[in-house]
Amino acid sequence: MNKLKIHLWTLPRPFAIPFFGASIMMGVILAGGDLSTLYPWLGLIAGLLIMAGGHSFNSYLDYEWTGVDKGEVDQRSAEKSYTGGQSLIAQGVVSSREVLYNAIGWYVIALIPIIMLSVMVSPWVILLAFLGMLVTFWYSKAKFNYTHELALGMGVGPISVLLGMFSVSGSPPWVDGLIASIPIAIILSFLGLALDEWPDAEANLKKGVKSIAYKVWEYKFDLSAYLGIWFALMYTYQVFLITVDIFHPLTGITFLLVPIFMGLLVMLKGSFDKFAPWFVVTGACYPILLVIGQAVGS
Repeated sequence: MNKLKIHLWTLPRPFAIPFFGASIMMGVILAGGDLSTLYPWLGLIAGLLIMAGGHSFNSYLDYEWTGVDKGEVDQRSAEKSYTGGQSLIAQGVVSSREVLYNAIGWYVIALIPIIMLSVMVSPWVILLAFLGMLVTFWYSKAKFNYTHELALGMGVGPISVLLGMFSVSGSPPWVDGLIASIPIAIILSFLGLALDEWPDAEANLKKGVKSIAYKVWEYKFDLSAYLGIWFALMYTYQVFLITVDIFHPLTGITFLLVPIFMGLLVMLKGSFDKFAPWFVVTGACYPILLVIGQAVGS
């Protein structure tokens, strides 16, 4: 039973579903998709299956390819309460081969809705699906060449939004989709990675990682200040999207989270371990409220 939980829950890292799922659904809404039809839900399922496979591959690649998850406890990426896939191989809970098969399995299953959508709606979903699958390989190596945030941002942002768009339309307003994909990319990648990699930094820097997320720790840049700057940029950009009529004004409901974010920025200074998981939970609420506001307002 424990192995089943690992393969179906731990390795796929479902904590990221609100981010990837919201991006896909934002694409659906911007493309004028009808939520009462099958197409948007096939797109959502396909995208989340690719996400699951990518996370499993990340566990495999970070052990076998980059080595950041190898070694003793103090020599590898730290375990987090919201994701436990980093050390499963190192601990001997599962083998590298098991994790590899898990990752391939998610990708293969994802091809079922992708092929259906390519026939019924647009062949572009095939390209977007394969780009999404390849992002995980880029992401693993990106930790060593300063494209770390860009790799994750591309996956959760433009690729996911466009997948949602082309799941419901053969000729969606894809430029609007690209522009609209930035806020969710910011909160999970450019903002989120600094938080996520903070406990990993000391061990991983010794293995040669190079990304701004790690440099925040290495150069002792104040983490709360760094996160706060990205929050300000994210909300400023959201206001811009409302101004140019890409986002509906009702997406402003996301501003309800600002007092919580500000409080967490302060409390994070007192106890990272205690409040970092709450950052993830609150951060996951942002894309959900963004999509709700866009859907209700459209």
